[in-house]
Amino acid sequence: MAKNPAKSKKPPARKPWSKDDVRLLKGMARKEPASKIAKALKRTEGATRQKATALSISLNLSRKKAAPAKKAAPAKKAAPVKKAAAAKKSAPTKKAAPAKKEAPELV
Repeated sequence: MAKNPAKSKKPPARKPWSKDDVRLLKGMARKEPASKIAKALKRTEGATRQKATALSISLNLSRKKAAPAKKAAPAKKAAPVKKAAAAKKSAPTKKAAPAKKEAPELV
């Protein structure tokens, strides 16, 4: 039996980038993850990254804004050591007397 001829596949419809799309991309860059920006723009993450690269916009999140990794259980912190208590426990240190400077003789 002969196979059915391959159906012609339409290329995906491309949505042009409007000024508002670019403005939103620039506003959300470095503040939100690329996936969230893509959803807001109703585009794929790849298309969003491609446009950001073409506009020389970084989508990397700044380190301050990045959410901390989930931990199984928070670690207990040791009680803070007071400076006065720490000073009493440590051995007293001897300070060296400052060296005496001799004044040059005037003739």
